[in-house]
Amino acid sequence: MATSSTYLYKRLLGFLTPYKGRLSIAVVCMVILAACTAAMAYMLKPVLDEALTGTNQELIYIIPALIIGLYLIKGAAYFGQAYTMGYIGQRVIFDLRNMLYKQLTDQSLAFFAHRKTGELLARLSYDVTLVQSAVSTAVTALMRDAISIVFLLGVIFVQDWLLALIAMLVFPAIIYPIARFGRKMRHATLDGQAAMGDLTSLLEETVGGIRVVKAFGMEEYERGRFRKFTGDFMSHQLKVFKVNALSFPIMELLAGFGIAGVLLYGGLRVSSGETTAGTLVSFLAAVIMLYEPVKRLSRANNDIQQGLAASERIFEVLDEPVDVEDSRQAAEMKPFTQSIHFENLQLTYPGTDKPVLDAVNFTVHAGEVVALVGRSGAGKTSLVNMVPRFIDASAGHILIDGMDVRDLTQQSLRSQIALVTQEIILFNDTVLNNIAYGLGGVDFAQVEAVSRAANAHEFIEKLPDGYNTVVGERGAILSGGQRQRLSLARALLKDAPILILDEATSALDTESERLVQQAIDRLMQGRTVMVIAHRLSTIRHADRIIVLDQGKLVQSGSHNELLAEGGIYAELYHLQFESHSADILLNSSSGD
Repeated sequence: MATSSTYLYKRLLGFLTPYKGRLSIAVVCMVILAACTAAMAYMLKPVLDEALTGTNQELIYIIPALIIGLYLIKGAAYFGQAYTMGYIGQRVIFDLRNMLYKQLTDQSLAFFAHRKTGELLARLSYDVTLVQSAVSTAVTALMRDAISIVFLLGVIFVQDWLLALIAMLVFPAIIYPIARFGRKMRHATLDGQAAMGDLTSLLEETVGGIRVVKAFGMEEYERGRFRKFTGDFMSHQLKVFKVNALSFPIMELLAGFGIAGVLLYGGLRVSSGETTAGTLVSFLAAVIMLYEPVKRLSRANNDIQQGLAASERIFEVLDEPVDVEDSRQAAEMKPFTQSIHFENLQLTYPGTDKPVLDAVNFTVHAGEVVALVGRSGAGKTSLVNMVPRFIDASAGHILIDGMDVRDLTQQSLRSQIALVTQEIILFNDTVLNNIAYGLGGVDFAQVEAVSRAANAHEFIEKLPDGYNTVVGERGAILSGGQRQRLSLARALLKDAPILILDEATSALDTESERLVQQAIDRLMQGRTVMVIAHRLSTIRHADRIIVLDQGKLVQSGSHNELLAEGGIYAELYHLQFESHSADILLNSSSGD
């Protein structure tokens, strides 16, 4: 159900509150602008009735000077209101974008699990631009034109109240098309925004997965999808243009009826001598000036409806509750010294019934290397994601040195955890800034030292600009092994006591895996480590191996103990061992 326009607009106008001082200046400028416009219309009467008839010839010299003065004042007032409202509009959009970005970055990983990245990007860019029109352009038009209407109404009622009532007869008829077109505009805009979200999502997916698109020869298929989404967006935009194009001639026609009525009745009164030609011309000028802001109000309403449709989608994100927040009593985490204890841990994602983790209990002691093993979907990554509070448990507790992680500030908790994942995230920045990410004032010698320890220094030196080489989006210019070694260097530089490794050596060639494994061994020294391993051969020397299956802890022990015990671990290990042996035989036979 759509949110009411009144509520949305009141909420949008709330963003103007910090700028009420500047808004007051803009309103004063609008009042001056409206007064000058009304004065111009009013001055036509003495020009025609006195100056041009010879009754008061001095006015022939005085009035042109007054007109020049009025235009100077009018120009200055217009500049004042236009620039001030433009400034306010841009500041509101600045505030809104930053609030939206903060809300997105505050959200837990669960928030992003079922949302399309492109659709969120569309809200941050396209939707916010539409809100700008509603807040700055439309608010300016509403205030400026409303003030102009008040002043011009004053002029026509002072000159001839009966003619004024005739001119006002069309106003009730004007309200209906304004309201109707506004509703159509809002619906068309909402549909267009959804289409833009789909379009942005497709673009983001295609560019990110271009290698797969090309590998499977799906270029034409993706172009077809893109044409469909752009076609949908175009059709919704054409509806918007249709509403805008229809509103103008209808408002013009209604204004024409009003002006025709004034001319007919006013002409009869002038011919009968009841009023002067100067009064009629001055009145007509005021009426024509009056209809202009009324027509502009129709266009402003269309902009407002577009902005309201956009604000509805923006507020939907802003109002989304943040799952993971610091409690008011959250304490700073003291240096880690004892253990990480998982107590009756349960995790169920929103909208699902089956728990990802169910009643998991175990303890990782300081200095211990604990490996998490299980089939795909067993809940390994979900488990380690709860340690730094990327997501929170549905039930149970994670206690670090006896403190529930939910009672610690996220900043202090995460400062003591280093994370290396299979999916390496590098930013479109220099090698140096990627390694030192999140750490200010780092000495270059430290960066070089951790790069050597991560087996990364040698390839970094060979890059075009060494440590100042920009790595491209997601580290596009680097190989998988090189990206992994940079992420290990980043973790080494952070020097956190708790280390989480999430399948850090999977999907690498043999040489890269050897270099990465050497770096991991150095990184693990003197730290408490939780490691998720795809290749079981890499965790044979872990102090303890935890086996998860369908969200439950089913086995725990050393490599040899679990092999002797049998069960899932032994089954997985033998499957991998047989697969590895088959690969060796295949390679040796192909070499003969």
